[in-house]
Amino acid sequence: MLGIRTDANRIIATGHVMRCMTIADEAIKLGKDVIFFVADEDSASFVRERGFMCEILGSSWENPASETDLLSQLIKKHDVDTVLFDSYSFDAEYFEKLRAASDSKFVYMDDLCTQKMPVDTVINYNIYANDLGYDKKYGESINLLLGPVYAPLRPQFGEVYEKKCTIPTNVLVCAGGGDVTDILFDILSGIENEPALKKADFHVVVGSMSDDEKDLMRLAFCSDNIFIHRNVTEMAKLMSECDMAVSAGGTMLTELCCMKVPTIEFAIADNQLKNAAYYGEHGIMIAAGDIRQKRQAVVNRIVYNLAELISDKKKLAEMRKKMEGICDGFGAKRIAEALC
Repeated sequence: MLGIRTDANRIIATGHVMRCMTIADEAIKLGKDVIFFVADEDSASFVRERGFMCEILGSSWENPASETDLLSQLIKKHDVDTVLFDSYSFDAEYFEKLRAASDSKFVYMDDLCTQKMPVDTVINYNIYANDLGYDKKYGESINLLLGPVYAPLRPQFGEVYEKKCTIPTNVLVCAGGGDVTDILFDILSGIENEPALKKADFHVVVGSMSDDEKDLMRLAFCSDNIFIHRNVTEMAKLMSECDMAVSAGGTMLTELCCMKVPTIEFAIADNQLKNAAYYGEHGIMIAAGDIRQKRQAVVNRIVYNLAELISDKKKLAEMRKKMEGICDGFGAKRIAEALC
């Protein structure tokens, strides 16, 4: 049995649990049973909607130290031989307590490499992962799965979509599963005020935990080139139909690379800063900055770069070229094979 310890809510959005469910699907294909362990009912309902077994720990997703005794008991109860952990709330002490009570193998999904964790495997699929010094921090005592080749994208991103020339230009706009900074409205308002973007169509993906859908719907109702997409299941297909994108950092940047969609990206959280910086510094994407620092300045840069890029076919082609080979869409399968 494979156990997965993660959470999803309106504060941390859905990214952690979504990538874990993708890995779970691949593990099931390999004949492995899967069970999720979550802090509360909010996370449980999200997991159960997908049909996975789930145990609620009754703990705090922000401070999970109190859950270690119960989690150890549940690991034994369900005969879990491997546990995948995916949350920024776990620390070395948390894992030490679990290790003292369990013989299971522990796998940690880590984006930051801030501390050495007492686990058996570390996964970091970000494009900058090999620059963080995991080998020096851990030595040869651990299994490292590093780089975008391990990006746990949904199977649809491994499919081939025929790219069509579109008129008008289609632009994807997304700020993650929860849009925790409510930035989509500001970006779209800026777009509406830029004459050079009147002939483009903007496809706005509203996450399942977003709170600003009504405001976005009102904006779209008054516009003839803004279209709202809610609960998108075929994201790869939607990306394949777009010529450009505006996106927050995180896994979606890897998805956009996989689909080779030229992107203007921005950060909305600390764990996105290195990702955003790497893509910008290497010219793979255009980095607009950290939305939390100078919000209006970042919005202005997004709108300005959109207006510049939308008619620059040479620049768009260069960006697509740099995206080639970064990610192939089969990372979740590779992770599942390693875990199983």
